[in-house]
Amino acid sequence: MKVALAIFKYFPHGGLQRDVLRIACELLRRGHEVTAFTYLFDGEVPEGMKVVLLESSALTNHGRAADFERLFAARAQGFDLKFGFNRIRGLDFYFAADNCIMTEALERYPAWFLRLSPRHRALLGQERAVMEPGSPTKIFYIAEKQKRDFQKFYGTQEERFFFLPPGLNEACFRPADATARRAAKRRALGLKEEETLLILIGSFFEGKGGDRLLRAVASLPESRRDACRTALVGAMPPATCRRYCRKLGLDPERLLLPGAVSDVPDWLLAADLMVHPARKEATGTVIVEALAAGLPVIASGECGYARYAAEAGGCELETPFDQGELDRVLADFLVPEKLRSLKEQAIDYGAKADFRRRSSCAADILEHSHA
Repeated sequence: MKVALAIFKYFPHGGLQRDVLRIACELLRRGHEVTAFTYLFDGEVPEGMKVVLLESSALTNHGRAADFERLFAARAQGFDLKFGFNRIRGLDFYFAADNCIMTEALERYPAWFLRLSPRHRALLGQERAVMEPGSPTKIFYIAEKQKRDFQKFYGTQEERFFFLPPGLNEACFRPADATARRAAKRRALGLKEEETLLILIGSFFEGKGGDRLLRAVASLPESRRDACRTALVGAMPPATCRRYCRKLGLDPERLLLPGAVSDVPDWLLAADLMVHPARKEATGTVIVEALAAGLPVIASGECGYARYAAEAGGCELETPFDQGELDRVLADFLVPEKLRSLKEQAIDYGAKADFRRRSSCAADILEHSHA
């Protein structure tokens, strides 16, 4: 089977990009031909996969999206299956990594504005073309909220949806030497044995709820606050994060800001609790990565994977978000006996959870559709 993959940009470390690579590698492993069509491919190309770089002269994002749709249609002729990770017309399958654009647009703008805005008209037009009942495109979805929203606005038929479970790299799962690796990482970070390390992983300080986490830390009783260190891992602006600490009366020196790292599994082993109060998150892959490592999680209800945090004994915060609830839950979870119990539950849950099958499930469905 000759498969054409469509993705606007590929770069290392993004959740969607990791899914692209794993599914591509699974298809290659099964003997299929895979060609990725993209504007940018920044990273190692899997052996056997071809990459075709497209070019656009458009000056706007929605203009480039329209160009990509046209260029992909022209260059991907002759392929058995067209599989896209962005909303464009002409796909056999679309991987819904992001939430429904219409839902989020109506939360921010009135309907009349969306009709007048060239950007929204273009992007919503592409979404409608993929989701409307007359479209042949089948949809991989990864959170129930996505499917509900698409069906609410576009009437997408139930039989066109295919659920994909989480799919993590084996490196994310708790290893046999977890205790030794935890100790080594904490020594490297200069953490004392009695210090509690809170962790948030992401690339956007406010989007991922970094400000919400720091406010919750600032609200802790002094004794618990002084026993905590907080790590904001990812491409977050250090100056902004430290300035926010000072504004809240927190010591910026107790904030760890390593930037984007390649050893995320070791950071998860070194930590004691993940707090992920994101403002919007289709899934929140870092949530299941943390659980696979045996780390308990507090997540906002806006995260599609927040239910896994609750199932593992952690917490799915109410929607709409309430800062007071996060403050209370964090203070409760940091009671030493409670935190020990939460860690035990997370380790047990992560060992049993179905967090490995996304790429194989996707490949199975793609193969069956072409049979």
